Amino acid sequence: MDRCNEKTALILVDLQNDFCHPDGTAAKRGKNVSAFKSKLENIKHLLETARETNISVIHVISEHSVWTESPSGKERFGRRNQSIHLSYCEPGSWGAEFYHYFTPKPDEKVVSKHRYSAFLHTELELILQRVGIEHIVITGGYTNVCIDTTARDAYMRNLFVSVPYDCVISDSKKLHNAALELLNGTFADVIHSSDVKRQWKSGKENTK
Repeated sequence: MDRCNEKTALILVDLQNDFCHPDGTAAKRGKNVSAFKSKLENIKHLLETARETNISVIHVISEHSVWTESPSGKERFGRRNQSIHLSYCEPGSWGAEFYHYFTPKPDEKVVSKHRYSAFLHTELELILQRVGIEHIVITGGYTNVCIDTTARDAYMRNLFVSVPYDCVISDSKKLHNAALELLNGTFADVIHSSDVKRQWKSGKENTK
């Protein structure tokens, strides 16, 4: 769906070392992070196009500490007796830093979240309203967790939502595909990143 560039934002979710790097927590907990490589390349290229076409870019990161963790979360993910060395995105840690493809530019906003959704208890909705964003393109990980939850919450806030299926990652192909199938046509348009780039470039040309 075509949307003018000034009203569109690219949202990058959880593109941090602990989730993306071979030495991060996800890999140490047995996830096949090497399988993410091509998707991370796709996201990188989409980010470059966003910057070239003046799309607003917002980086959403996870932060987990004793101040924000919940007993239910620790129980659900088997972290109650987990070594601190296998925790995710401790503030100030190397694992919480951006994966090197996705270092923000000075004019790009960084939003910290403490739950799956990028909207829950964050400033994201306020930021989008402030700059007049009506359409968001969501990338990052994981498709069946934070991407799914964020897309649904965005739709509930009357935003148009696109999810480029080649720019979202998961450690489970089955859950990745299932999440996209459930999102498509109900909460989001699930499309290829080439279609997103085409729309952005067309939008830039139309403003000349």
